[in-house]
Amino acid sequence: MKKIAVLAPNETKLIELKALFADSQNEIAFAVGSLSEGLLKAKQLIECGVEIIIARGETAFNIRDAYPGIAVIDVPISGFDLALALEKARQYGENVAVVSFPSMIKQVECLETAIGVKIKKYYLTSRGQVNAEIDQAVKDGADVLLGGFTTISAARQRNLPCVEIFTGMQAYMEAVSSAKSLLVTMEQEKRKTGMIRAVLDSSYEGIVSVDEKGRIVAVNPVAKKILKASVGIGADIDDVWSELKLKDIIKSGVAEHNHLFTINGVQVLCNKVPIKYRSGAIGAVATFQDVTKIQMMESRIRKEIYSKGHIARYTFDDIYGTDPVIKTSIDMAKCFAASNSNVLITGETGTGKEVFAQSIHNYSKQSQGPFVAVNCAALPAQLLESELFGYVRGAFTGASKEGKAGLFEVAHTGTIFLDEIGEMDFVNQGRLLRVLQERAVLRLGSDKIIPISVRVIAATNKNLNALVSQGKFREDLFYRLNVLHLRIPPLKKRKRAISLYAKKFLEEMCRDTGAKLKFSSGALKLLENQPWTGNVRQLKNVVERVAAVSKNETVSSALLTQLLMFENDIDDETLTSSEEAKTILQALQSCNGVMADAAEMLKMNRTTLWRKMNKLGINKYK
Repeated sequence: MKKIAVLAPNETKLIELKALFADSQNEIAFAVGSLSEGLLKAKQLIECGVEIIIARGETAFNIRDAYPGIAVIDVPISGFDLALALEKARQYGENVAVVSFPSMIKQVECLETAIGVKIKKYYLTSRGQVNAEIDQAVKDGADVLLGGFTTISAARQRNLPCVEIFTGMQAYMEAVSSAKSLLVTMEQEKRKTGMIRAVLDSSYEGIVSVDEKGRIVAVNPVAKKILKASVGIGADIDDVWSELKLKDIIKSGVAEHNHLFTINGVQVLCNKVPIKYRSGAIGAVATFQDVTKIQMMESRIRKEIYSKGHIARYTFDDIYGTDPVIKTSIDMAKCFAASNSNVLITGETGTGKEVFAQSIHNYSKQSQGPFVAVNCAALPAQLLESELFGYVRGAFTGASKEGKAGLFEVAHTGTIFLDEIGEMDFVNQGRLLRVLQERAVLRLGSDKIIPISVRVIAATNKNLNALVSQGKFREDLFYRLNVLHLRIPPLKKRKRAISLYAKKFLEEMCRDTGAKLKFSSGALKLLENQPWTGNVRQLKNVVERVAAVSKNETVSSALLTQLLMFENDIDDETLTSSEEAKTILQALQSCNGVMADAAEMLKMNRTTLWRKMNKLGINKYK
C-alpha cells in the first residue's frame, strides 16, 4: 500500500515527476490535482490508505484544512525559481503584477524586499476571481502578469503578457525526502501510540488525560463505563466530571493520591497526577478504580496466595450422632452460620470444636473465602501478636525485610478461628478487642489502617467466666466474642455416638491400609463404657492403634482391653484411679477372675498386678 502521494498541477508536470521518481513508484502515488480538483483527488487517495500528500501552494493549504488528520507537505517555490520568473517578467516592463493565492504571494513578497523591486499584488481566494483580478491589474497599468498555472492559463487565453512561476524539481525532491523521513517517524509514533492504547484499553483502572486547558486528550473504556457519559476527545473535563477538579492539579503541579469519590453511585479510589514538561504542567492524568472491584481483586489475590493452607475441610456431615443433644448443637450451629456475628465455641478437649468451626464456615456466606485457624496457646505472646496482626519492614529485630501480612488480613472475606482463646495474653487480648471493634488491622510498626471483613470464631475448653472473675481475661473481649455461644457436649453424654464414630474411624483407616476390619459387639460395648476424657480425639487415637495392631478381621474385646490398658498406663500420675481400676476389673472379668491370665492379658507380671490391685482397693479376686 502506497502511503505517500504527489499531486501535480498539470499533466506535463505529472510526466516530469514520474520520470524524476521512477525508482520510487512502488512507494509513491502520482496524480493530477489543483485546488478543488486537488481536494477531490486527495479524498480518493486518503481512502486508498495514503497518509502523506505532497502538493503546491493553495492546493496544499486546502487539503490541510479539509483533512487535519493527514500530513500535508507544501512544495515551496525556491528563491531561484522566483528570481528566474521575475527576471523574465522584467523583460516586458517594470510594472510587474502578481495574481495568485496568498501562499505564493507571501513568497514573492520575501524576494521583492531582497532584490528591491516593487511588485503589485492581486490576491485570489478562488479560481473564479482570476479574470476580475487580471482586469484590475491591467487597469492599474501592469506590463506583465506573474502567477501560477491558474493565472497564466487565463492570461494566455486573452493574449496578455505573462510569466509562470514554476516549481523546480529540486523542491519536489526535497519534499519527497521529507515525506519519507516523516513516514518513518509516523510509523514509530503509531507503534508507540498503539502500545499506549493497548495499555489504556487493557487497564483495570479508568484513565482520563487532559491538556493544559483541561480538554480531554485520552480516555479509556473503563473510564467511559464508570463515567456513564459520551466522553469525547476535546471535551472539557469540568463538563464531564467537575468534582474531580483536575484543572487544579494543572495549576498547582502537585499530585494527589488515594482520594475517594462517588460518581453515578459508584465509589472510586482516585489518583491525580500533573504531566510536567520543563518548568510547568502541560496537562494532568487521573486514574480511578471501582472500590468494590479493588476489594474483589484483593480477595482473589489473597485467596490464591493463601488458600492452599487455609481451607475448611469439614462440614456438618462429618459430625456423627443421632443423640438429641448433638442434633441440637448442629441445628444451633447452622443458625449461627447464617449470621455475621462472632461465635464462641466451648467444650472439653477433643470434642471437635474446630470441626464445628469449619462446618459453620462452610455453611456460611463466607464459605468462598479462606478459613484461617490459629492456636493461641501454641505461640509466645510476641510471636502471636506479629502472626495475628502482621508487621512492616523493620518493626522489630529479625522481622522480614518485606514485612508480613497478619492472619487477620489473610482471612479477609473469610473466617478466622481462634482456638484456645483462653490462653491468649492480656496485651494481645487488647489488640484483638480493637480489631473486633474497628474491623480494621494496624500492623506492628505501621500507622496505616487496613480495613478487613472477617468472621471470628473463638473456642476454648476453659471457663471464660471464671477467668474474667480472676482478672485473667478481659470482660469486654469476652462479651465481644460471646455473641453467639455454642457448647459442644462431651462424648460421655452421647454414648450412642461412640460406636458410630469408632466404626467410621475404622473404615477411614482401612481405606488407607486396604485392610478389612470390624469391631465385635463386645468391643463396641467396651468402647461405650469408657469415660473418654479426651473425647472424640482420644477415641480416634485408640481406633488408630486398633487398625495398626489388629491381626484378625474382627477386633475383639480382649485386644481392645489390652490397648485400653496401655492407654491408661502411659503415666500413672496423670490418670485417675477409677479409670485404672476399671481397666483391671474388665481384664479380670474377661479371664474369669484368674489373676495369672489377667496379668498376661495386661502384659504385666502377677506381682505388679497384685500391687496395683492393693493400691486401688481391688481385693475381690485372687
